[in-house]
Amino acid sequence: MPASETDRPLSAADEALLLAFLAFGKRPDDDPAWHRLSESWRSRLDEALPTLAYRFPPASARDRLANDHAAEAHPDLFRIHPSWWVRALRKESPSIRQAVIAYAPDPVGPALRRAFADAPDPEVVATYPPDPEALDWVLTLAGERFVGGPIRRDDDPPIVRVIAALDARGYARILTALGLAKLAYAEQYDAVRARDRTRLQTLRASLPAPRLELVDLAVAELAALRVEARDNPVHNLPARLGLGSLGRLLTEVEPHRARWALQHLPYHIARDLHKFMKPEMFPLPSADLMDWEAALLRAAIVLLAREGRIDPLILAEPS
Repeated sequence: MPASETDRPLSAADEALLLAFLAFGKRPDDDPAWHRLSESWRSRLDEALPTLAYRFPPASARDRLANDHAAEAHPDLFRIHPSWWVRALRKESPSIRQAVIAYAPDPVGPALRRAFADAPDPEVVATYPPDPEALDWVLTLAGERFVGGPIRRDDDPPIVRVIAALDARGYARILTALGLAKLAYAEQYDAVRARDRTRLQTLRASLPAPRLELVDLAVAELAALRVEARDNPVHNLPARLGLGSLGRLLTEVEPHRARWALQHLPYHIARDLHKFMKPEMFPLPSADLMDWEAALLRAAIVLLAREGRIDPLILAEPS
C-alpha cells in the first residue's frame, strides 16, 4: 500500500504554516488558532517543527516564504507542458478558447496555435480588438488550474529532481531506462530489442540483489503489459513498463509538489500515471516496494549518465 497519511512528507500548506511561525518568532502554542487543529494534525506539525527550525532560522524562513509565494502566485509557463493547456481549453467556450489561443504569451501561444490549427471556431469572429482588462482576466483565469512552485527545493525526492531537470526527449529516455532496469532485474532479455541487451548488462551492475517476490512482480507486470499490447500495440515496451515505476515513486511525493512535477509531462502520460498510483498497484509492503523502485531509478540514472544522455550534476541535491 502507499505510505499512510502520517508517513507522507509535510504538505506545502503545513510547511508554510510552520515557516510563518518561525519567520515571526512565535511559538505555535501561543496562537489561539493552534488549538483548533485536530490533535493528530498538531502532533504531526509538532514533530516536523524542530527539523524545520534547524533548517530555517527566522530570516531564512521569511525568504523561503517569500520565494515560495512568488513561485506559487505565477506558475512558470515554460514548465507546464502545452498539452495541459490544450486539454483545459477544449472545455472552454469558443470565445474564451480563441482569445487564449490568439493572445497567450510564449511559449503557450505558439504551441496552442499549432495544436488548434486544424480546428478553428468558425462561429467566433473578432469584430473589435479585445478589451485589455477583459483579456487580462481571461488569460489569468485560463491558467488558474495550474500549480506553481520553485524549480528546486532541498527536500525534493530524486524523482521530482529528475522530472524538473529533463525535457520531452529526456522523459522518454528515463522511462525507457526505468523499464529496462526492471527487465534487467527480472532477467527478461527476450522482452527487448537486440541493441538494448547490452544496456541490460550495464544496468545489472547497478541493481540490488534479486529478491524472489520482486522478480515475480516484474515478470507479472511484463506479462500484463503483453496482454494489454494484444489489443493496443505498445511501441516502446520498456518505456510503458517504466510508467509503473514513475507512478509509484510519485505516490510518496507531497501531493502539491507531485502535481507540479506532473505538469512537466505530456498530459496523456500524466493521465496514464494515475492508474499506477492506486492502492491495488502496491501488492507488496510499501517500504520494500519503494526501496526497489528507488533502486531502479538510481540504476536508470547511472545508465543514462554513462551513455552521456543525462548530466548527473543537474540531479544532485542543492545542498
